Amino acid sequence: MKHIFTLLFAFVSLSFWGQTLETDLRKSYSKEEINQFSLDQTLPIYEYALTHACYLTPLPEGKDVSGFASINLAQKGKDEPIKFTDLGLRILDRTQYFKVANSPYLLVVKSINVLKIDMQNQK
Repeated sequence: MKHIFTLLFAFVSLSFWGQTLETDLRKSYSKEEINQFSLDQTLPIYEYALTHACYLTPLPEGKDVSGFASINLAQKGKDEPIKFTDLGLRILDRTQYFKVANSPYLLVVKSINVLKIDMQNQK
C-alpha cells in the first residue's frame, strides 16, 4: 500500500512539474514551439534557463550603453531568480543586454549556447 501511494505521489508531482514548466514557457513560446523543444530534446535547457538565464550586473563604466533597450523589472526578493518568460523575452543564439529602468544595472540574458555550457559544467 505504501508503494502505491509513493507511485501516485510521484506521478502527481511529475504532472504538476510539467504543467508549471509549460505554463512558464507559454509566456514566451507557443505550444508548438514547446512541443518542438521536447522533440529536439532541448526542453531541459529551457527549464534550466528559467532560473539561470538572467542576471543583473552593474553598468560598465566608460562604455556606451545608450543603444541597449530599456526594461522595467518588478521588485523581487534578493534570492528570487529573474525569469526571462516573466519579461516576455526569448532565449536567442546571442546574449542579450537591457538597461534596467531607474537603476544602475544591466539585465543580461544568456544565449542558448552559454546555457548549454553552464548545464554541462553543473554536472
